[in-house]
Amino acid sequence: MQPVLDLPIEQRNFGITSSAQRVHAALQAEGRRCRGTAARLREEIEAFTATPTSVLVR
Repeated sequence: MQPVLDLPIEQRNFGITSSAQRVHAALQAEGRRCRGTAARLREEIEAFTATPTSVLVR
């Protein structure tokens, strides 16, 4: 997942951000069991997907 999160904004597209959001949703579903590395990954995905897809190159 880290190589994806390291992509510069101009290389992110709708498919990549959608996939990252699905991973985030799976981690979110884990709820309280999502700690440590998983919680940090969830935060990184939130930052990664904070840029609206309308700004991204398609």
